[in-house]
Amino acid sequence: MSMQAEFSQPSTLGTPDFLRRNRLLMACIALQSVVAFGVSWSLNIPLDLQMFRMLMMVCFQLVPVTLTLLVIFHFIYLATVVRPKRPLQRMISDGKRVFLDADRMASGAVALSSFVFFIGAFTFLKGTIPLLVPFSWDVTFAEMDRVLHFGMDPYKIVLGLFGAPIVVSAVNVAYHWWFFILYFLLILACFSKFDRKSAYTFLVGTVLVWFVGGNVLATLLSSAGPVYFERLGLGADFVPLIDTLKAYDQRYPLWALDVHELLWDGYVADGKVSGISAMPSMHVASSVLMTFYAFTIRRWLGWAMLAFLAVIMVGSVMLAWHYAVDSYLGAVIAVLGWKLARKMVGRDSAIRQD
Repeated sequence: MSMQAEFSQPSTLGTPDFLRRNRLLMACIALQSVVAFGVSWSLNIPLDLQMFRMLMMVCFQLVPVTLTLLVIFHFIYLATVVRPKRPLQRMISDGKRVFLDADRMASGAVALSSFVFFIGAFTFLKGTIPLLVPFSWDVTFAEMDRVLHFGMDPYKIVLGLFGAPIVVSAVNVAYHWWFFILYFLLILACFSKFDRKSAYTFLVGTVLVWFVGGNVLATLLSSAGPVYFERLGLGADFVPLIDTLKAYDQRYPLWALDVHELLWDGYVADGKVSGISAMPSMHVASSVLMTFYAFTIRRWLGWAMLAFLAVIMVGSVMLAWHYAVDSYLGAVIAVLGWKLARKMVGRDSAIRQD
């Protein structure tokens, strides 16, 4: 059957294939959206459509960047592994096969647009956490950290091992690059036809983990993190860490310090950016999911992401964002989310038929 015929032919339920393939993803996002609208109604706070528009703009600005990187990677692969006699013609042929695949483009656009809406609703729910449940778990998590680490604060262990200023600055850069790597892999998964089951497991798993971990559990276990410990009147336990970061910033820039202030301003003065929430660490949870997905693409890529995951776990404590237990729970949630998503995707006939 030709590509055009496959694209135009409706499924047995009268639903276009590019919608049918995304039904599981859209159903999970719809559930989270219902919760977001419910919270909006109960708190009498409108959903922030400006944030949604901003995320949509950022996301689709990153699409051409992602495609450019993929073209570069593919060219390197052809030049070093395949070595065709006519590399330019092969590149053009491969490009047509991908970008003129109407079904792939439509399915990817639906998935990506759905994800942007999900992230907008996620951000809204995260911003309402202190309104629903004031920060009340920080002292407990700080004490749990000491119990699990033989009476020491984990940040002291981390700084003792990796505390050189230039290393801390490098970890800070990696911590910010997490955003771009996540978006890159999400866009790749939305449009990829390579191992669709793994790609959709990553997409569905991300929705499940972010909603359950970053919205539901983050609300029930409401905490602000070590950076705000003193500001919340909980004591000076983490002042040495903050002072160390400020001293390091004089030698090598630490962007995390600016983001600390940006989020605090959003919390106390209704600033442009809000969403303080420490437990569980979504940086770590997302990095675990990205590592699982990377292993399904290429083994070497999986090992690279595993190393990146280790850096993120260290950075979450080193940069005062999280207690160590935030990272541990984030990792556990991600593992469970991946397994659940894999089962859900495996039972979806629309994915099995690809």
